[in-house]
Amino acid sequence: MNQDVKHPRVVRIHIDKRLYESPTPTTGAALYLLAQVPAGQQLFKEGHGHDDDLPIANDHTPIELKNGDHFRTGKPEHGSVTIYVNTDPFVWERPQISYDEVVKLAFPNGPFEGNVRYSITWTRPDGSEGAVLKGGRVKVVDGMKFDVRNTDKS
Repeated sequence: MNQDVKHPRVVRIHIDKRLYESPTPTTGAALYLLAQVPAGQQLFKEGHGHDDDLPIANDHTPIELKNGDHFRTGKPEHGSVTIYVNTDPFVWERPQISYDEVVKLAFPNGPFEGNVRYSITWTRPDGSEGAVLKGGRVKVVDGMKFDVRNTDKS
């Protein structure tokens, strides 16, 4: 018997003040289906205190849930912009992009395991620049450029 198999646990969450049960981890696409989010609406994880509500993508990006998480639906707060990842244009419809999302745009087929790590730098049209670290996110603007390189961890 393989004891390494992890079974998702079920947590209780609220979407638009209605109680739901969901496995965790889950995906944005699964949450959209669970709550039957109407076309033209977006799902947001409610922030705590002064934190902004976080838009949830209707895709297969893994999401860790905690008991008592609250979500809401609403109109998208951000129009689409064009970003460039390793010179390839992509239309992006959320105000931020994560490290993992940039990597998947740059290298859709990986590699993602082993000693492979990615270095991500960005430049905005106004000349500002920076980096996105593993687990990080950055606000996107129209015309933003990302340079993604894979490296071996030493």
